[in-house]
Amino acid sequence: MAQLFSKRLLRMLALILLSTFVLTDTDAHAEQPEATPAGRAEFNTTDSYDGKARPWSNLNFNNDPDDFQFAIMTDRTGYFRPGVFGAIVKKVNLLRPEFVMSVGDYIEGLTLDRGILEDEWAEFDALVAPLDAPLFVTPGNHDIANDVMEDIWTERSGRSHYHFLYKNVLFIVLNTEDPPYPTPEVQAIFDEVIRLHSKDRAAARAYAKANPVLGQYFGAADQMRLGDMQRDWALDVLNQHKNVRWTFIFMHRPIWRKPTVNFEAVEDALADRGYTMMAGHIHNYTHETRQGRDYISLGTNGGRWPPFDTKGAMDHITWVSMTDDGPVFANLVATGILEKDKIPDVIPGREFCGPDYGILCQYGDGKKYRPTPTPAEAE
Repeated sequence: MAQLFSKRLLRMLALILLSTFVLTDTDAHAEQPEATPAGRAEFNTTDSYDGKARPWSNLNFNNDPDDFQFAIMTDRTGYFRPGVFGAIVKKVNLLRPEFVMSVGDYIEGLTLDRGILEDEWAEFDALVAPLDAPLFVTPGNHDIANDVMEDIWTERSGRSHYHFLYKNVLFIVLNTEDPPYPTPEVQAIFDEVIRLHSKDRAAARAYAKANPVLGQYFGAADQMRLGDMQRDWALDVLNQHKNVRWTFIFMHRPIWRKPTVNFEAVEDALADRGYTMMAGHIHNYTHETRQGRDYISLGTNGGRWPPFDTKGAMDHITWVSMTDDGPVFANLVATGILEKDKIPDVIPGREFCGPDYGILCQYGDGKKYRPTPTPAEAE
């Protein structure tokens, strides 16, 4: 019996070895492809190769398990353009991010009328319901502008500033509406703007522009955006998480454009670590460097367009790939993210040219070459 068992065992081992040989090599004299990096086994082939030549450059795949990708969405409101935000949600789903960050202004808000606010939040909830990935929200000036709006935010989200860790990367979300609240006079102007906006958007904008009190309010608000308690909380979070791979700070208003004492205290605490500041609010994309780090304010996802010739005015999704060397950013203009069966007649910018690439663009009759079109050609 022992001999029979040994023979069966030997036959089984021989079959296993033979099958392994057949699966990994169809030519006993051929060299096998090099192993994947760090002994990982994601890549394999049964093709045979003579010599060392291979039809690939290397096998250093960008699939480190500690790396991850997330998307950032930006302002939906501020005289929103209907249909844009919902369309961008669908485009985000095409990208399959692990999660989605955002920078606020989800509703028009600004009113004390709870009924209006709840209807607007219900509209927003319906727009983001199709989103496949988790969405992390950030309060904007259209989301928290008075005590009623703050109460609703707290009922919905629990906190207006918070933090979390993902794969040892720290995310801090700040509330840049801390304080102020508008005076009754300013609130009355807000209410009239909202009333007009539901009927005539141009009239609403003209009314708001004609009231200097409103401009004074927003000018003062720009100086008061991060309270003492929130500053202390942020400093404590940073102190508790000193050894993270990277730190992202998300907010609505780009405080660094008019830095306050409290903001500078948080910024100072970040000086010795890798970090990125992300904001929205101004509706056109900007990038600058402070302390050797990226400070980025995003464009729109349906919010009112700035003047047509404003640099960085675009609806877009920011795609972030987190690596050991820090984040890698890619801004995806929304009109360039297409479903597999959507074939547009014309794609703006399809020539992939201009001063950024050192390639002259062709327009008109094929005889005119210049880096950018004239206004007449742009039309």
